[in-house]
Amino acid sequence: MPSRCRAGDESRVTWPTRATSASVSGMTLSVAERHSPARLSRTWLGRRGLLLLLAGAALSLGCGGEPPKAPNKMRPLDERRAVQLIATTMRDHGDRPAQARRMALGEGIDIEVDVGVAGHKFGVAYTNAQERSKIAGTLPQVDSDSDALVLARGMGDEADARILVLRDDAYMYDDQVGTDHEETTITAENKLKRDVRDFLVRARAEKWP
Repeated sequence: MPSRCRAGDESRVTWPTRATSASVSGMTLSVAERHSPARLSRTWLGRRGLLLLLAGAALSLGCGGEPPKAPNKMRPLDERRAVQLIATTMRDHGDRPAQARRMALGEGIDIEVDVGVAGHKFGVAYTNAQERSKIAGTLPQVDSDSDALVLARGMGDEADARILVLRDDAYMYDDQVGTDHEETTITAENKLKRDVRDFLVRARAEKWP
């Protein structure tokens, strides 16, 4: 219940502290003070400032974040592994792999055929950048991002021989594990086997010597 108090020139009604005041940061504010224009303005500005601060923090998280991840270091399939895959693909296709040999492509220019096909003149060469630089003038020009198979032709007695020239940088993989993988070893190996298989299918369809 309110109690009436007398002051020198006026009377006023006061309510118990629990109803007439609120504790804010250790201070007690009357109802009038809490609803005063200045107090409401400060409260609104404070809330607005907090919202702006939160919005700014969210924006900085969305726009900043971690720096872009550097691409994984890539490497080509090892030559020994590539030769194994070529030979295995030939066997799976019903052909018998033959030993490596050198074949002339032009005057003073030759190529090492890593895996030949027994009873035939065609075969497969797995080349690195240094080897390709030596035979570049004898190869047909194709776009670097093309999937077209590059075939080299022999000369002299092997003028009708066709060699599939594989670029080692077309079969790249990284050493990362799990979700950090960009290109896996399996992907590179499957691509090599597919290219060799397509070459063998064409050789058989066109009855290459």
